[in-house]
Amino acid sequence: MITLIERFDNKNAVIGILGLGYVGIPQGISITNAGFRVIGFDVVHHRTQQLNDGASPIKHISNADIGQMCKSGFKATTDFGRSKNVMR
Repeated sequence: MITLIERFDNKNAVIGILGLGYVGIPQGISITNAGFRVIGFDVVHHRTQQLNDGASPIKHISNADIGQMCKSGFKATTDFGRSKNVMR
């Protein structure tokens, strides 16, 4: 069994972020830039859809940054049941 430390060392860890607003979105950008896959959770469906479409819901974060985050392994969802896919 791969240990948690090995998952981080190998960039195989999937990181979960709860809340995709002014804190969660920049975290997602930073974490995907570091080479990790991210599942972002939010209760607002249109926000998760917008992010998955590569568009930013926040004025000071560009669509290009969101698009790059998505290409780098970010997925947004309102399905909190997917949390079982994080750090397993």
